[in-house]
Amino acid sequence: MLMIDTPITQVNLQHDYPAHTEELNRVLCAAVVSKSFRSMLLSNPEIAVASGYQGEKFDLSVEDQTWLYSNRPASLVDLAAGMIAYQQESRVTLPVEPAPHLVRVN
Repeated sequence: MLMIDTPITQVNLQHDYPAHTEELNRVLCAAVVSKSFRSMLLSNPEIAVASGYQGEKFDLSVEDQTWLYSNRPASLVDLAAGMIAYQQESRVTLPVEPAPHLVRVN
């Protein structure tokens, strides 16, 4: 019997975004469905976030607030593109070493 030691490669098909992505996505969703919220978000994001949307409040981290308030996008498309870039920069991934696997060849 021949045994070969080969590593198993694991592929993670899910994006490993930080939890704060959900709150930024909620802000973006509110901007998509509400013209008045969108206008406020683009012109004065501090007031838009503080006011919330439809009774819902946004729980943004200080880092996310700083990013959002420092951007002055001209359109919702610009905001969404910037948000994607920001979220990808903030992504945290941990290195995973493949575990050895014994393959039995008969």
